[in-house]
Amino acid sequence: MNRTAEITGRRKAGIAAALAAAAALLLAAPVHADVVRAGGQAGNLANGGPGTAQTAGVIVETSAVLSDDAPKEASVEGKTATAGTVAGQQSAGESDEVVDTVPPVGAVGTVAGANAGGPKVVTNSLFSGGELMMLSPDSASQMESFLIMTKNGSLIMIDGGTENETEHLKQVLKSKGGHVSAWLITHPHSDHVGALTKILNDPASGITVDAVYYNFADMQWYHANEEYRAQMVADCMAALSKLSPSQNHPNIQKGDIITVDDVNIRVMNQPYLFQTNAINNSSVAFRVDMDGKRIMFLGDMGIPAGNSFLNEYRNELHELKADIVQMSHHGEHGVDHNVYEAIQPKVCLWCCPEWLWNNDNGGGMNSGPWKTLEARGWMRQMGVKTHVVEKDGDQILR
Repeated sequence: MNRTAEITGRRKAGIAAALAAAAALLLAAPVHADVVRAGGQAGNLANGGPGTAQTAGVIVETSAVLSDDAPKEASVEGKTATAGTVAGQQSAGESDEVVDTVPPVGAVGTVAGANAGGPKVVTNSLFSGGELMMLSPDSASQMESFLIMTKNGSLIMIDGGTENETEHLKQVLKSKGGHVSAWLITHPHSDHVGALTKILNDPASGITVDAVYYNFADMQWYHANEEYRAQMVADCMAALSKLSPSQNHPNIQKGDIITVDDVNIRVMNQPYLFQTNAINNSSVAFRVDMDGKRIMFLGDMGIPAGNSFLNEYRNELHELKADIVQMSHHGEHGVDHNVYEAIQPKVCLWCCPEWLWNNDNGGGMNSGPWKTLEARGWMRQMGVKTHVVEKDGDQILR
C-alpha cells in the first residue's frame, strides 16, 4: 500500500504524530513520497550531507555536444547583461517579450526514427542505480518531460509534455511498471501538463499516481494575464480536482522537501506573478538530489523570474549549485546567463527539437527569432561540454 504524508510547517499541531506515523509506514510498506516542510527533518543525501554537490563522473559526450567548430554566431554577440546584473532588475536593452516558440512550417521536431529502438544511454557514470530520462516528442513541438527512476525502482515525473505525446509517455511509464510515486508540475502550459491532464481524465489509462505536487495561482490571475491560455489551465485544474486529498498537493511551498525513496526534491521558490510572460515566469523550480548529484529543473522561467530567483538565494548561492541543469524555457528567452553562472552545471538538458536547437525558422542556422544559439554560447564560455538535446530522441543518464 502506497501512502503519502505531508507535514505543513505552518501547522505545528500533530507533527510528532505525523512523523511517528511516517516512520511506521516506512517500516511497514513502501512509502514513495513524503513532503517535509521547511524546517522539518530531511534525510541526508546518499553520498554526502545536505548542501553537498559532488562532481559528476566521466561523461560520454553525445552527438549534440558543441564542438570547437560550432557556429560562431552562437557566441554572446548582442548580449546586454553581465554576470553582475542586479537580481530583480531587467538587463539593459533586454525585452521580456517572448517570441512564441512555435514550430516553423514544415519543421521536423525530431530526427526521423529518433525514438526507434528505445532510449539512448548517454552515461552510466552519474548515478549509482538511479536514472534520469529525458523524453523526446514525436512531433515538431517542443515540450518538457522528464522521468526519474530511483535505485529502488520508484518513478518521479516532472511535467510530462503535450497532449499529443500522451501515448508515448504512457508507453514509457508502463514499461517501468506504470506507477508514479510523485508527479511534479513546474507551470500549467500545455507543453508541460497536456499529457498529465489527459492521463488524469482517463480512468483506463493504466497509469497510477500517488501524488501530484504544484503551486498555481487562482484562475482570475490567468484570465487577467494570459486569457488565451486560461482555458488550458482550467482544464488542468479540473483534472487535478479529481484526485483524492492524499494525492493532490496544490500548495507546495519554498523549502518543502519531497522524498521518494532516497531521492530528495527541494521546492526552490513560490511562483513569481509577473504580468509579462506571465505563466512561464510563474514556474516553480525543483532541485533533485540523487546519489550525491544535483539536478536543477527551472521550468520556463524568463529573465524577471530568473533574477528574482537569484535574488532570493543571494545569501545562500550554494543552494543553487547543481551538476545538471534543465535549460529554462527550452533554452531560449529563458533566464539570463547570471543564473546559470550561479548554478555552475556540468551537464545541460535542452528541451529543444532540431529547429529550435539551431534557431532555424526554415531559412537555415540562426535564421529564426529565438535565442538558443546565444544560450549555447554562454554554456561554451562556461566550459560545459555535455549537452543532452531533445532532438536526439529519448535519452537516459545513469
